[in-house]
Amino acid sequence: MKHVGYLTFLRCTAALLIVFLMSGCWNRRELNELSVVLAMGIDYKDDQYMVTVQVVDPSQMSRNRAAERSPTHVYTEKAATIFEALRKVTTQSSRKLYFSHLLLLLFNEDVARSGIKEPLDFLFRDHEVRPDFHIAVARGSSAKDIMSFVTPMEVLPAMDLYKSLRVSEKAWAPTAAVNVKTIMEALTKKGIEPVLTGLTLEGDIEKGMLGENIKQPLVYAKFKFKGIGIFRDDRLIGWLNDSDSKSFSYITNHVSNTVSHIKCPRSNGVFNVEVKQAKVKAVPTMKAGKPSVNLNVLIEANVAEVQCELDLTDEASFLAMQTNASNQLKQVITNGIHHVQDTYGVDIYGFGELFHRKYPTYWHQQVENWDHIFSNLPVEVTMNYKLRKFGKIMSPIANNPQQD
Repeated sequence: MKHVGYLTFLRCTAALLIVFLMSGCWNRRELNELSVVLAMGIDYKDDQYMVTVQVVDPSQMSRNRAAERSPTHVYTEKAATIFEALRKVTTQSSRKLYFSHLLLLLFNEDVARSGIKEPLDFLFRDHEVRPDFHIAVARGSSAKDIMSFVTPMEVLPAMDLYKSLRVSEKAWAPTAAVNVKTIMEALTKKGIEPVLTGLTLEGDIEKGMLGENIKQPLVYAKFKFKGIGIFRDDRLIGWLNDSDSKSFSYITNHVSNTVSHIKCPRSNGVFNVEVKQAKVKAVPTMKAGKPSVNLNVLIEANVAEVQCELDLTDEASFLAMQTNASNQLKQVITNGIHHVQDTYGVDIYGFGELFHRKYPTYWHQQVENWDHIFSNLPVEVTMNYKLRKFGKIMSPIANNPQQD
């Protein structure tokens, strides 16, 4: 009898397990009930947040369907908080917003200057939002205008903006693709301040929001990532130019590939180099109780273009080109640091975090005074710059004219 009772118990347990496994997802939602948000812009108007979302129209994503209407829709609402504004969008849309595929978050410059912690709180807290989207600042344009802009290369405008940001960071050093994880760390740590890339619109912006913007080779308006914005805590305080932005990207090891033009040695004109590898190691040091930083810069680059009279087969000329390239980059890095120290006085490079790890006692004594220390921090740059290749031809074409 005990054996029969034990078998009955096992059967009941197995039946219960099967019931639980076949129950499905208790909180499931069908795709035709959702509006997938790809990008969101936040402006500030009439003492309220004006939130704009760009959502996908799935009916227009089929390759076999003619482009009868826009592949995305844009909704805008105002409220005292981000969450309220997003819920008010349901008064315009029959589907609930779904944020798991968010690619880009855009702050208007006014919002960025007043503080980004409050509008970020909802996105950090909501369980549907994945912490992998990128953030930028709408520079000279409203976030709503950029969300409504018709981009030329991708069917989905948000995808065009997202891809362009990623590609430009890898191929053009003055751009920084900052994701939400990076900004969260910078907002919560001492010894490093946040930065965000600027995004602006150029040309006839009103026509740029119409489908006609992409119906001719030369668009009426275009978007452009421009400059890196510096923050003190969560407030935007200024912008770096291209040279200083490039300096920042080198120091923080965000350069994977970029180009620079350099003055030719002993000749008029310039030559271009393509940086193929860049690695910067920042070493904090204490000398007689005073902090300083050594930057060890390792660069490998190729000669990409020569617009002057040089014989690349001559070793002395080649080494002179290498020296010029090294000295110019050293000057760019040094000038960028000095400009940030003198103009803004905020540590965007993370030098304070390095002192925190290596000299914790000193750091805890000086953490509240770090901005002042950073503004006067000596930074020594040591260069190891190597030109490796010069392409398929040796000397410039102009030096070797064909004879009749």
